[in-house]
This record gives sequence, C-alpha cells and structure tokens, in this order.
Amino acid sequence: MNLDATAVENGRLARDELLREDVHYDLVLLDLYMPEMNGLELLDIMRENEKLRMIPVIMMSADNEGDMIATCIKNGA
Repeated sequence: MNLDATAVENGRLARDELLREDVHYDLVLLDLYMPEMNGLELLDIMRENEKLRMIPVIMMSADNEGDMIATCIKNGA
C-alpha cells in the first residue's frame, strides 16, 4: 500500500489544495485551531462542496472541551 501525505501551513492553503481539480484526497486531518481559517470553517466549506463532502475528516486539537468535540461531530468530522 502506498500512502502519500500533503501538509500545508494554514487553513486557507488547505482549502486551496483541497479544491484543486487535479488531486483527490481519501482522508483529511484537520487541526481545530489553524491560522487564517480554523478547522471548523474548513470543515463547513468541505461539507458544502460536492467534490469534498464525502471525504472523511479527523479533527485534532489540544482542546478537551466537550462542547467543541460535539460541534465537530455535528458538523461532520
């Protein structure tokens, strides 16, 4: 099995990478607190986009807040 990973510096670059027409991703790992666009904002964009809505998303954060965990799950992570 060959696995490739793409890393970007912030949420806006992640959005731009995901929206490229010439690539496909099988899984997205998002930090909740990214610069320029947070993980929840990017998750919302993904769920509204036909190409991206079915990609599984794993959210990560040092935040142990129960409400934030519930929000991530409710939004499709």
